[in-house]
Amino acid sequence: MLTGDDRQLFEAIKMGDAVAYEKVFRASYRPMTAYAFRFLGTLPDAESIVQDVFLRLWQNRNNTIITSSLQHYLFKSVKNHCINYLEHERIKSKYQSAVIQNEANRSDYSEFFPEPDLLNQIENAIASLPPRRQEIFRLAREEGLKYREIAQKLDLSVKTVETQMTMALKQLRTSLSSFKHLVMFFIFQSKGKRNYDCH
Repeated sequence: MLTGDDRQLFEAIKMGDAVAYEKVFRASYRPMTAYAFRFLGTLPDAESIVQDVFLRLWQNRNNTIITSSLQHYLFKSVKNHCINYLEHERIKSKYQSAVIQNEANRSDYSEFFPEPDLLNQIENAIASLPPRRQEIFRLAREEGLKYREIAQKLDLSVKTVETQMTMALKQLRTSLSSFKHLVMFFIFQSKGKRNYDCH
């Protein structure tokens, strides 16, 4: 998470400091993507929005004025981009409207940063799965295989793979229930290829 020195980081970015820019990118990319995902509901769209925000930050660094914190500026930019995207696409669902209303005055984004121990807890929870279930889960999560590919690789039915993945996710939600709702997002983002299309 960026701290009180983020204004200094932004000043360095304005001077063309690529190292400072990369530091901000690495610290904020995943939390910002999680925030965009709340609006859009799809990971590719969320990542596209965040990448655009970072691109504009660099391209317009000399003309950008930040009156609050850099973190607040970045998350507000993500929110505005998401709202514009939704309006452009004419997506008007009740859920998205409620999210926009709830996020109108947000200033604290700490919940989108993983707790320091979260990734270790996730790995421990996965390691506690029964051997076959763990193998199936890791093939999907770390190698990005689709259910059909996993079934062929392990000589199982697709239905068996689906059932084991459902049970794995249920067990992980229970094991990691003390963490916030973003735990499932980080489970599928913490390693390997992304498995968006499992079926």
